[in-house]
Amino acid sequence: MEFNFRAIKGLASTAFSRAVQYTEEKLGTSDKTELDEQYEELAEKCDKTKLYTEKIVNRTMSVLEPNPNFQMADFVLEKLDKKQDRLRNLEQLGNDMIES
Repeated sequence: MEFNFRAIKGLASTAFSRAVQYTEEKLGTSDKTELDEQYEELAEKCDKTKLYTEKIVNRTMSVLEPNPNFQMADFVLEKLDKKQDRLRNLEQLGNDMIES
């Protein structure tokens, strides 16, 4: 196995520099890096997009591979003539798509 010492040195140097910057910012000896307003808006938009994408993927998986326990509960409640106010998986997926 061959080690790349230059890569390791570069990673260690970067980690050390970040630790020094973080320490200086926390101790107040250095000014915190100010981010551009446009960058902060873009970062917020990316976070929201990631959240909605994860929700849609999870709901899609629940539609494609439904939980058999929920199906059994729905079947039993249907036979007992009891209505359940829970939304079905496809309805939940549709609501998440509308929300996003």
